[in-house]
Parts: sequence; structure tokens; C-alpha cells
Amino acid sequence: MKTICILSLWLVGLTTSIAASPSTEAGVLLAAYTRFVLAREVHAQALNLAQPLPEADARQIADQAGAWMTAETEQLRTQLDARFGEGARDRFAEFVSSYTAAEGTNDLHYLGRLAGDAQLGENPLEFSALRRLVLDKWLADSFAAGGQLLGEMQTWADLRSKNPHTPPLAAWLARAEPVATTAPATPAKPVNPLAAAEADVPEFIPPPAGPPANPMDAFAQSRAEKRDRALQDAQAGMQQMAMERQGAEQEYAAKKMAEAQADAEAMRAQAQKLAAVEQEAIDQRANSWMGRLKNIVSATVGAATGAFTGGIGAEAGRQAANALFPP
Repeated sequence: MKTICILSLWLVGLTTSIAASPSTEAGVLLAAYTRFVLAREVHAQALNLAQPLPEADARQIADQAGAWMTAETEQLRTQLDARFGEGARDRFAEFVSSYTAAEGTNDLHYLGRLAGDAQLGENPLEFSALRRLVLDKWLADSFAAGGQLLGEMQTWADLRSKNPHTPPLAAWLARAEPVATTAPATPAKPVNPLAAAEADVPEFIPPPAGPPANPMDAFAQSRAEKRDRALQDAQAGMQQMAMERQGAEQEYAAKKMAEAQADAEAMRAQAQKLAAVEQEAIDQRANSWMGRLKNIVSATVGAATGAFTGGIGAEAGRQAANALFPP
């Protein structure tokens, strides 16, 4: 979860523009499926980047790629649920089934009807042109973020190969975010329960007049009272030890958190310093990745949609729905 939060914060800072949004049901489904294909392509390309790397570095890229895919699918699921309610899963599966089947047979009648129903404002003559139009019109932010993420990962991997002391990928991606400085409150000094447990001195009430008490009864009562006091003293002592231990643990936790925050701040500063030198390379790689992503996502059905959903038609719809709405 922490990884997902870090990546989400990083993604929020990438773009400040407000992208256009589809207004019709057909448009919402078309944009959702195109974004789904885009997200899976970003994930696949990130895993390709990780393949030749040392295991520890490859795992970091795989983790962040998985976090990207999780964040994208959660947003898509939320949007579809908000639009279609309980029927979101079935509507998405039906759309993907119809869409991939139509593209598989190059059904231009379906293409024209979908473009009109989605209110794209243009009438593309090819399915690849339709996806390219969707990327430009509705998914500009997600598209740019995907290219930026891959550019960041590629630059980090290159730096890591030259300098193993390069900060971890999570710190690299979160370098623009300030490190949280919240620390546990310093525990209050424990109160001595032995003193606190002492009862107030009761008001003296003279014993009633009468024959003297039985000495054996008085002796038994005295011993019982001593045992009760000893038990109370032991319990109070155990309570005192527990409170002192809790205070020491809280103090230790606060110290460790402060050390972790200092380490995180140092890594963030190092990442910022390295990124400042590599910014031009990051931008060039991000632009290169955006071009590659657009070519792949707007390619033929075999290279784009079918390759990710396991087929076309009903099977593609089932696979896509299962990925976006886990059973």
C-alpha cells in the first residue's frame, strides 16, 4: 500500500492540465478500455526494462510497475462503477467483446457507429486511428504519465548500473515529495502506581463498646489483610514495570523514526541532485517512450488489444473484465 501511495503522489505532480472527459456511455467505455490497454503496455515495457538487471533492481522496477497497474485499474474500476453501478463489470466485458470482434473483422460500420456514439468529433477510418484519437483527446495525462514513468525507470536503471549507491527506485520517484516529519508524541513520565494506589486515610470511627474480640479471629484477619496488601503491592509493581517498559519502547520507536526520516531526507536530496543532472536525459527518454507507446497502443488488434486480453470477442471481454474486476 505504501508503494501505491508514493506512486500516486508522484503521478499527481506530473500534469496540471485538466484533460477532457467522455460524456456518453460509449465514450466512457472506449476511453476505459483504451486506458486499460495503455496501462498494461506500460506495465509490460517496465518488466522488459527489468529483465537484464540484477535481481534486486529488477524487483524494484517490478514492484513499481505493479503499483502503477494497480493504481490505474483501481481508478478505472471506480469510474466505471460510478457510471454503471452494479452492471459495470458486464458492460465493460460486453464492450470489449464487441470492440475486439469488430476490429478483428475490420468492421468499419461498427467503427463509424462507435465514433459517433462516443462523440469523438471525428470519424476515423481505422481502428488504430480511433485509439490514437482517444489517446490525444481523453487520455493525454495518463499517456504522458506512462511515458514519464518509463523514462524515469530507464534513467534510474542506467544510474544504478554505474553507481550502486543510487537511491532506491521508490525514493527516486518520490524525490519531489517532502518527507513526513510526524513523530510519536514523547511519552509522559509514568506515575508511580504504588503511591497512587494508596487509599486515603479513612475517618476514625471508634469501635463499639462490648466484650473484647476473639484473639484468634483478630490474628486471622490481620494475616488476611497483610496478604491483600502484599498482592496489591505486587500488582502495582508489575504495573509500574509495564509502564516503564512502554515508555522505553515508545522512546526507542521515536528515535528509530527520526533516524528513518533523516535517511529518507538524505536519499531524497541525493535523488534530487542526481535527477537535476539527468533531467535532459529523463525528458528525452520520456518523449521516446510516449512515441513508442502511441505506436503500440494504436497498432493492429493483434499487436495491441488481443495480445493483452488473450484473444478477441467473448474471450477478450472475459479476460479484460477479470483483470479489471477480479472475481
